[in-house]
Amino acid sequence: MHGGTTEYVKGDKIQVNKGDLNGIKGVVVAIEEGGLVTFTPTGYPELTKPLQIDIGMVAKYFEPGDLVRVTEAKYKGETGQVIDVEGPKVSMILD
Repeated sequence: MHGGTTEYVKGDKIQVNKGDLNGIKGVVVAIEEGGLVTFTPTGYPELTKPLQIDIGMVAKYFEPGDLVRVTEAKYKGETGQVIDVEGPKVSMILD
């Protein structure tokens, strides 16, 4: 995302992109004061409890079929469905 500040809410899909948990994906459970995000890991049956990490170490991620709202640029406010993801680029069909 260029120029904006990412906002996270309960239910967002995230991926850790730094540190010991790098690569782990999960779903946001809560955003704590002080910049911590609590999330439930997905795809790791051995990780049964929510994890907490600095919000600066995660990024949102999207998969085909996800329903999303554009938060910046020309289509800000529009909603639609993700059809393809290539690196940081997401293709979607607007509602």
